[in-house]
Amino acid sequence: MKIPTLDQFVEHGEIRLQMMGENPKEYKKALIKKYLAWSDNDWHTLGKSKRKIKNWRSTLTNSLDYLKAEKIEVNDEKIVQSEFLKDRYGVS
Repeated sequence: MKIPTLDQFVEHGEIRLQMMGENPKEYKKALIKKYLAWSDNDWHTLGKSKRKIKNWRSTLTNSLDYLKAEKIEVNDEKIVQSEFLKDRYGVS
């Protein structure tokens, strides 16, 4: 099996989710988590009956029903730092 890049993996997942009538943007974090989990596990499935992933596209497609939609919030680093300083030290 040729291991996909993160971009290839997420793109495939997003296309399949869109075909299923889901909003792919809400699943991006879950797709990234799935990629990292399989990558860390040497491209074996997780759980009790671990097996080598032979076709990542079909394995991912079959896993999509189990992913949870999560909204990704991107915080502006300057705002986060400003709020931290204000809360911690009373500095604005």
